[in-house]
Amino acid sequence: MKSLVIAEKPSVAADLAKALGKIPKKGDHYENDEYVISYALGHLVELEMPEDIDKKKYGFWRLETLPIVPEKVGL
Repeated sequence: MKSLVIAEKPSVAADLAKALGKIPKKGDHYENDEYVISYALGHLVELEMPEDIDKKKYGFWRLETLPIVPEKVGL
């Protein structure tokens, strides 16, 4: 079974391919018997913004609300 590795950008995919044993490029991805390495263009996920947690409390930055440490980090 092959492992799929998704990199942040093309240059990181190339670096991973080198680090994992000079995996050859096939079209727009890298592949051998063990790995398929591809990449995304842009962020796949981002952290939830404070105002998304509580608009009333964190809608505007105030010194008294810092630090903002959520009970659960949302994506």
